[in-house]
Amino acid sequence: MTSFPFAAFMGDQERTYRAGQRGAEEWYGGALRPAAPRDADGELMLSAERQGDLIGFQNALWVDGSGDHWTYGGSFGDLGRLVLKRNGEQIATRVDPYGVFKVPDVDSAYELTQVLEKIPSADRNWLRSTAATTTWSFRSHREPDVYSRGLPILSPAYDLPVDGMNTLPAQSGIRVGLSVEGHAGYTPGAITAASLSYSYDGGTTWTEAPTEWRGGRWTAVLDHTGATGKQVMTKATFTDAKGNAVTQTITRAYDVR
Repeated sequence: MTSFPFAAFMGDQERTYRAGQRGAEEWYGGALRPAAPRDADGELMLSAERQGDLIGFQNALWVDGSGDHWTYGGSFGDLGRLVLKRNGEQIATRVDPYGVFKVPDVDSAYELTQVLEKIPSADRNWLRSTAATTTWSFRSHREPDVYSRGLPILSPAYDLPVDGMNTLPAQSGIRVGLSVEGHAGYTPGAITAASLSYSYDGGTTWTEAPTEWRGGRWTAVLDHTGATGKQVMTKATFTDAKGNAVTQTITRAYDVR
């Protein structure tokens, strides 16, 4: 994988403050995850499109739990790559976590996988979400009369009730909101299926959290009883009503205190 020599910081939308105005924000809250980039007003930007026989992809590598702060491009110590499959067969790779692929005209099922990893750092802001692997599943074909078509990419988002160090208590009944974001080129359909699993051993074994649809949102319920001191890997899956899907694992998404 390739390292990206950029400054390691998160950005925010441009703001104008009045004299004496006060505000409060929380930064680097978990789970940090890849998602669509934001513009200067905080609005979602285009992150995946098709132009003729080309598929292009570039997202914000890390977005915090608020959705308001992000890294665009990369940061010093980021590692990443892309893998593209067509109808189940690997057809291309890139040594960067973004790029452009040439693909056939015909309608096909695609799987695009982005692998992200951070070199270990003493910076407390990056102690969680040390790696993320995301696989997007969608269909695409060439449209001769369309210059640019946004690809149906779903980006998982998590409403985790973590503290300032991105930890959760060692107890049961912890409720986590599950949702997805699109990007400027695609608005997701209603989420028809969602799941969240967690692992204490780096993904060797998994516990699937019960999920429910209530009040217009998906919620998972975690049980971390007796898990004090554990580092938690998460795995989430989503499918929307338009048949698009995403699977995402996040290494050390949070710790149990």
